[in-house]
Amino acid sequence: MVEVYNNQEVKELPASLMEKWEAAANAALPMALAHPANGGGVLAGLDFVEVSLVDDATIDQVHRDFMDIPGATDVITFAHGEIVISVETAQAYGEQYGNSFEHELMLYIIHGLLHLSGHEDAEAGEREAMEEIQARILEEVWC
Repeated sequence: MVEVYNNQEVKELPASLMEKWEAAANAALPMALAHPANGGGVLAGLDFVEVSLVDDATIDQVHRDFMDIPGATDVITFAHGEIVISVETAQAYGEQYGNSFEHELMLYIIHGLLHLSGHEDAEAGEREAMEEIQARILEEVWC
């Protein structure tokens, strides 16, 4: 099961949108499980995945504390089943790539689920494979 929590105050997120992301994330979950990589990751063994929507300041601190990298980023995935997403970065990247904020954030949720199912994106070949699966899942679960 995937649950989405709003842990930020910089962008108003209506309950209906939170529910839509959560429903789409739960629809994406079995699809991510059906596309494992690199030994399958930890997703199959998790009972629960938490998506935490935060601001840039919070994700910057998480980035520093857990990865020793300064600066905000879009999404950070933890093997214990937590996906941390910056709403501010999702908004900025959505505008940059011509996607709506809602679409971009859903893409990050799927991205996190795929990381939990073993996908990596540090190298070009792995990133391309992951992006192809992301796009297919996004098309299925997000209108």
